[in-house]
Amino acid sequence: MSASTRVLVVDGETEARARVVDSLAGRPVECVEAATAAEALEILRRRCPDLMVTEMVLPDLSGPALCRVVREELGLPRLPIIAIGRNAAEMDRILAFEAGVDDFLPKPFSSAELAARTYAVLRGFGSGDQREGPRDSGSLRVDVSARRAVVAGRRIDLTPREFELLQTLVSRAGRVVRRAELLRRVWRGAEPGSDRVVDAHVKSIRRKLGSARGCIETVRGVGYRFAERE
Repeated sequence: MSASTRVLVVDGETEARARVVDSLAGRPVECVEAATAAEALEILRRRCPDLMVTEMVLPDLSGPALCRVVREELGLPRLPIIAIGRNAAEMDRILAFEAGVDDFLPKPFSSAELAARTYAVLRGFGSGDQREGPRDSGSLRVDVSARRAVVAGRRIDLTPREFELLQTLVSRAGRVVRRAELLRRVWRGAEPGSDRVVDAHVKSIRRKLGSARGCIETVRGVGYRFAERE
């Protein structure tokens, strides 16, 4: 995170906002607080932050509804958004991701986890979609420019489409990529029949990655995320 990183924290409970702010304390972050969706939208209209962290339930609007306004009415498709909420049911997560959320963190959460998620989401947006240098995740190294994936020093034999799918996930490391976006980018808008074609390709990639398969995380009902690991 750079010294100019500005985070908008939206939650109707003062103590809950304080927990988020405290989780980011000691890092180069400036936190701006809003107790309602209306306050958040006013702040966003004045100056767009680098990241928004919002509770799923707000006094005047739901978190997903706020996200839809941010994405569609304010026209901020590249504002990173993390949703937090006590209810981590699958349908709640799906609704959040469909509304444009980039990550979902269930309560209670640790300060370290929120900070890590924040860093990952910001990093995913920071360099744009076209990343050329090698990217590492544990024993896996993906070299986009050389179109090569290596696990523990051994090159992995991926088909062109499998590599393109992996490359798309790598370029958005830390962010959830929806199946619809993968279909649009990897299959170029073609209609391969079902979103399940993505699942089948991911399954094949994971099989080939072997011990490094865990770098591709499944977000149930939504899509996939590339996780950078030590």
